[in-house]
Amino acid sequence: MYLWVMIRYCGLLGLILMLLLSSCTDKGTYVFGVDQLIMVGDSMHWSSVDYDDSHWSQWLDDIPTDSVFWVRNSEVFPKLDTHKELGVRITATGSYELYWDGVYLGNNGTLGIGNQKEVPGKYINQVLLPDSLAQSGKHVMALRCTKAYPDIGQHAFFYADDYKEILTGGIQMSKYMFFIGGIFFMTGLYFFFLFLGNKNDFSFLIFSVICFVFLGLLMLEYYKLFYFYDYPFQLKRIQIIGYLHVALSFLIPSFFALELKFPWKKHLWILIAIGVIIIEYMFDGRQDYAAVLENRMMWTFSLIVVLYACYQQMKEAFVVLFGFIGSYLVFFFTPYLEVNYVSDYDIAIFASFIFIILSMLYIISYQRKEQRRAYEESLVVSERLKNELLKKNIKPHFIMNTLTSLIDWVEDSPKEGVKFIHALADEFDVLNEIADHKLVPIDQEIKLCENHLKVMGFRKEIKYKWIQNGIDKNEIIPPAILHTAVENGVTHSRPNENGEIVFVLDYSKINNKRVYSLLVKAKIDDKILNDESKNITIGTGTKYIKSRLQESYGKDWEYESHSTPDGWLTTITILSK
Repeated sequence: MYLWVMIRYCGLLGLILMLLLSSCTDKGTYVFGVDQLIMVGDSMHWSSVDYDDSHWSQWLDDIPTDSVFWVRNSEVFPKLDTHKELGVRITATGSYELYWDGVYLGNNGTLGIGNQKEVPGKYINQVLLPDSLAQSGKHVMALRCTKAYPDIGQHAFFYADDYKEILTGGIQMSKYMFFIGGIFFMTGLYFFFLFLGNKNDFSFLIFSVICFVFLGLLMLEYYKLFYFYDYPFQLKRIQIIGYLHVALSFLIPSFFALELKFPWKKHLWILIAIGVIIIEYMFDGRQDYAAVLENRMMWTFSLIVVLYACYQQMKEAFVVLFGFIGSYLVFFFTPYLEVNYVSDYDIAIFASFIFIILSMLYIISYQRKEQRRAYEESLVVSERLKNELLKKNIKPHFIMNTLTSLIDWVEDSPKEGVKFIHALADEFDVLNEIADHKLVPIDQEIKLCENHLKVMGFRKEIKYKWIQNGIDKNEIIPPAILHTAVENGVTHSRPNENGEIVFVLDYSKINNKRVYSLLVKAKIDDKILNDESKNITIGTGTKYIKSRLQESYGKDWEYESHSTPDGWLTTITILSK
């Protein structure tokens, strides 16, 4: 079974990674120009190939919004294929005029010089190079820039390759990523609907949100490959990506903590919150680096939870640990691949996330399979106990004792004998009517209890009294659980000084809890009190009650049964849904 699960698990993983890594290419002839040099000021000499820029800065934090600045980037092109048209893909924050080897090739946006208001340029721009400027050797890209938005960090770099590849490559790559995004969208939607059907299972909701967050990261990361937005939007995009990484820092460890029954969830959330606050404070404005640290923190805390589950010998945890090892290996080795258009770190993050999310899917499938098995077992147990309960009420010595009592009543008092017959018939009538139902109205259950007390009153010639308080007639409960508690009270109790046994049923609803309390006011048999002191469970009846509660409410119930100064108290608490 586990081998087959692992085969399916690895097969799905292989399919997704094939789609993911199919967007990676070998290095080929493309050229990256990423080593920018920058200078505030304005001189057309700065566009020249021969200009000495060795005194320029590689980075300036504060560039005045009303100043012109230049960015230069030089690279040596290898021997190129003469049958291809060369183009450059420029990524820059700012509006600029483009000069290639001192030749003006156009502008991106409008520079904000003097009284001229800046018109923001596109964050990504693509330009076809003339053949005369696309030869092998050293080339210089010079940008004459303005930047009217001071909160956006300055950077400029270019990517040179076959112009047709530049126009279509990004779109070709993004289609695979959006295919993967579509998978996560449908998965998130599916688990959200599952949560709506079972709102107590927060793991479904958390996993659904994780899928949507992951989809959001994919959309924002690869959105730039097919839609060229104005450069001011880059800051908002990076900030939203940062928020999504913060969300994953909480959601993924929380999911594993819930599913793997981690006992220190609150401590985990506090530590994550402290870590996020420290990272965001120390790396304010450096969203990419903050996201890296938050991802490592998320991975570390999740791994701690998984290792604890392995220590507790949880079978599913060992498979999840395998997924975490896989995520680390993918994250470690992916940067060795050459990737166009996006950073190798982005590919590594998404590939390693896929391993973790598949691990989460495995946990969900395994846990729900176990829950289903437990539910089916509870149905079998419930059916068996129901049959035993029915047999207990019609077994030979019960029938013989009842018939013997009935003969005596008919001979001594025919009218009372008729009442006895009616009470016995009514009890079996109601019992057979409700035995096959999962839930029955509380009125029907009380009627069964009253009929049973009438029958036992005739049989034992003891006065049984029934009192009920606060009963809501709209409530439903599993069949015969109160009847079973009443039967236990009849069997194991002796009348008080007044020669009677009083059954008091109280009902209350507090917040989301429904509480049924059945107090048997009587003297309790010494054997039962001794069993209680030794923690011995009381017979088939108690097992039947717990099985019925488990069948109908899962884990959302509590059962207590113990002696009190007045007699014996049975309390059944049900969490409202």
